[in-house]
Amino acid sequence: MRTANSNQGQSSLPDSNEINEYIKEYLRYSNYSNSLECFEAEIKSKQVSNKMLNKQQVIKQTGDDLPRIFQLLKSDNNKTKREINLEKEQKQFNKKYQQILQAGRQIFSVSINLLQLLHSLKETAKNENLSETLENYKIQLGKYHKVIINEGKPEGSELITEQVMHEHKTKLFKNYQDKNVDGMIEVLLSLRVNALQIAPELRKNLVYELIRNDVFNIEATDKFDFVVHLLDINNQSLRHAITSLISVISSTLRGVEYLTYNGNMIIIEKIIKILKEQENGSVTQRFCLAILQKSSIKDTVIPTYVHNEMIQWIINLIQKSVNSKIHIFCLDFASATLANIIHTPYTLQYLGHQPRFAHQVMEQLLKFIKDQIQVSVLMHVLICLSYLSKENFAQQMEECRFVDRISEFVEYYSVINTENEAAEIDKKTVLDLCAHMFHPKDTSLDNSETLELNELKTEDRIREYENEQGELIFECFQDEVS
Repeated sequence: MRTANSNQGQSSLPDSNEINEYIKEYLRYSNYSNSLECFEAEIKSKQVSNKMLNKQQVIKQTGDDLPRIFQLLKSDNNKTKREINLEKEQKQFNKKYQQILQAGRQIFSVSINLLQLLHSLKETAKNENLSETLENYKIQLGKYHKVIINEGKPEGSELITEQVMHEHKTKLFKNYQDKNVDGMIEVLLSLRVNALQIAPELRKNLVYELIRNDVFNIEATDKFDFVVHLLDINNQSLRHAITSLISVISSTLRGVEYLTYNGNMIIIEKIIKILKEQENGSVTQRFCLAILQKSSIKDTVIPTYVHNEMIQWIINLIQKSVNSKIHIFCLDFASATLANIIHTPYTLQYLGHQPRFAHQVMEQLLKFIKDQIQVSVLMHVLICLSYLSKENFAQQMEECRFVDRISEFVEYYSVINTENEAAEIDKKTVLDLCAHMFHPKDTSLDNSETLELNELKTEDRIREYENEQGELIFECFQDEVS
C-alpha cells in the first residue's frame, strides 16, 4: 500500500461525503442496521450543526493525520479521461442551468415592475416620459432573453454605471422637490430593477455603490430628512418602492451601518412603525421584516427592537398564524429576527430584569413547539428557547416545566407520521437540532435540570438573506403587482 506525503495529491483525496457513502454501503451490505442508523444520525446532526453555525467541516489533509481509508480510496480513485471530462461537462451544465434559472427570475421581476408602472399610468391619457420608460424596460427584458437563448452565457456582468447612478439620484431628488410621487416611485423601482438583474456575485458591490453614491443623501447632510420624508408619505406604492430598495441596501453590514449612520435609529424606528400598520402578510410588511431581519445582525439596533416591543409583536404574529394563514416569508423572517434579538446580551439582561415578561415569552415559545407551525419557524423557536435555557432564567424554567416540555416535544416529534420523504428529512433535521442544542450536562454528579447549550457565536447569527455560497438574495414576490 502506498504511503502519503503531505505535499502530494491533496486535491485528489476523496471527500468526506464520498467516504460516508462507502461506509453506509458496507453497513447495509453487512446488515449492521443499528450501526447504520446511528451513523446516519451522526452525519445529519453534524450537517445541521455546521449549517446553523454557518461553518463547514474542515478535514486535515496531511499524510500523517489521515485515516488509512483515505489512502486506500485514493489508490483506487484513478478516473479515466472520459469520466473526468463528463464530470467537467456536468458542472458546466449545472452552472448554465442556474444562470438560465436566475435569468428567468429576473425577467419575471422586471415584468412585475413594468406591470406595476402600467397599472399606475392606466388612467393617464398622456405622459411624455412613458415612451422612454417603456423602452428602458424593453432593453432590460431583452438582456435576459439573450441569456436564455445563449444557453446561460451572460452578455455582460458590469455594475450600474456611475453616470446612470448619478442620473437616478438627481431625478429622485427633483421628483421629491416637485412632490411628484409617481416620479419618485419610478426612480426607486428602476434602482431596484438594476439590483435584481445584477449577477449574484456582484450584488454586494452594487450595494456598496449605492452607499458610495449616498443615494439617500445621509452622509452628505448628516441627516435622515430625505428618506424619513419618503417613508412618511402615506402612499402604498411609494412605501413598497422605498422599503424594497432599503431592503437591498440593508443586505450587507455596511448597508446597515449606512442606514444607522452615527448610531441614529430613525430609519429602523420608521420601518417598525410601517410594519405594524400593514396587513399581516402584505408585500410591504414582507419588505419591512426583511429589513429588520438583515439589520438584526448588528448589536446596536437590538435595543430599538426591544423598546419598540418587537419581541411581543413577533410572538403575536406567530400565534395568529396558528389559526389563520400568514405568508411564510413573514413568519420565517420574523422568527429569525426574534432569535437574533433574544441572542444578544442586551436582550438577555433586559429579560433578566423583567422576570414576568421573561416567563411570558418562555411560556409562549414552549406552546408553539406543540402547534402546527412551519418547520423553519419551529427551528427558530427552538433556537430562541435554547438562548433562554440559562441559569439566569432557572426560576422561569422551573415554573414553565422547561426541561420536561422539551423532552415531551422530542418524544412526540420522534413518533409523528410523515407523509413523504421531504417531511421525514424535516423531522430528522428538527430532532438533530434539538440533540445539538439541548442535552444534560456531561457529569454524573450534576443533578441540575439546566440544559447545556451549544451557542451560536455573535458573527454567526441567522442570515435569511444569503444562500449557501454567501451570495446576497434580493427579495422578489409573485404578488407584488396586486
